[in-house]
Amino acid sequence: MQNTEALKNYLSQIGCELADEKIACLLSFCDRVLEANKSFNLTAITDYTDFLIKHVTDSLLGASEIPQNALVCDIGSGAGFPAMPLAIARDDITVTALDSTAKKMTFVAESARSLGIKNIKTVAGRAEDQKKLFCSFDVVTARAVSSLPILLELAMPLLKVGGLAVFYKTDESELAGVSNALKTLKAEHIGTKLTALPNGDKRAILTFKKLAPTPPQYPRQYGTIKKKPL
Repeated sequence: MQNTEALKNYLSQIGCELADEKIACLLSFCDRVLEANKSFNLTAITDYTDFLIKHVTDSLLGASEIPQNALVCDIGSGAGFPAMPLAIARDDITVTALDSTAKKMTFVAESARSLGIKNIKTVAGRAEDQKKLFCSFDVVTARAVSSLPILLELAMPLLKVGGLAVFYKTDESELAGVSNALKTLKAEHIGTKLTALPNGDKRAILTFKKLAPTPPQYPRQYGTIKKKPL
């Protein structure tokens, strides 16, 4: 009960109100992550309060930026953040969790089955290699993955024209270095949601829109993307 009230309070502070059964599901997922973390590395955050704030609450900061009934791809999903909290909180959306570590995607898939979460699926692999998924999604999310130019090159091919990339960042500072990437990838920055977590940590949710088809030479191989970001 104490954890239930704590999570409700944290979410209320970011304007997110959820039914009791969804709060319970989020807490059950937290328990699964922390238990599995004893056997293999899923998270560096193991204090329960920190976990609820820095993983669960943080993940839901972007929920309000996702349109109704959207097909969402979360790249670099890791242990399932923000993919699982978003899927739990938003019954209307369908989430694909994408990560290069197969073991983590197996954990997310097994957790979803165990908790009865039907609107999430997993793909183990690198975003730039998922050609069958290109132009499939309304929204691509990414949290604690990479710099904006790299994220934009990974995300834009996965989006339908008109789709949105919703990136979780600490602040807006990286926006100064993305003009070439936006021009090259036919995208634009359409909004920033500046906010803070209940512990005071600053957050910025940056939203970008895909304006036209991604040029066919993108995305490049990840080694090239990382070495020579747009």
